[in-house]
Amino acid sequence: MNTLLRPAAFAVALGLGLFSPLGIAHADEQREVFGKTKEGEPVEIFTLTNARGLKARVMTWGATLVSMEVPDRAGKMADVTLGFDSLDGYLGAHPYFGAIAGRYANRIAKGKFSLDGKDYTLAVNNGANHLHGGLKGFDKKNWDGVQLSKINGVRFSLTSPDGEEGYPGTLKVQVVYELT
Repeated sequence: MNTLLRPAAFAVALGLGLFSPLGIAHADEQREVFGKTKEGEPVEIFTLTNARGLKARVMTWGATLVSMEVPDRAGKMADVTLGFDSLDGYLGAHPYFGAIAGRYANRIAKGKFSLDGKDYTLAVNNGANHLHGGLKGFDKKNWDGVQLSKINGVRFSLTSPDGEEGYPGTLKVQVVYELT
């Protein structure tokens, strides 16, 4: 297990480019297979490193921030995210470590809602409630990942078809992680 130091804050900071005290620092990007799903589908992990030595690792499974290495007070690099060192931990039950939750991030009571006068029933996975996208939310999907050449980043994309987990309409989602 990795150690914890406010992963949500670092995920937001990562996306907003707050780690750039000396300006743009596009350094290095790497892409490799991190493991395979139970169905044998490869899951890729991207490593983003900047000129100051910061390192972020994000994977296609759940568009998940797996690790973020930053210097401590003494300048020693340390991983400040909570998560797992291998894909297997993310494939099992876990509290959504570093993952994108969705279609909806939180609980929907009794897995039901109304939209424009029409009632919808969602998959329930938290007692009688729908939590973070249901039985197979965005955290349990293998997103498409593309390295971005103009920035030190990765773009993940996913399409959730109409009716998936009970939601109406097709939803196309993109998430960009950038390390500046």
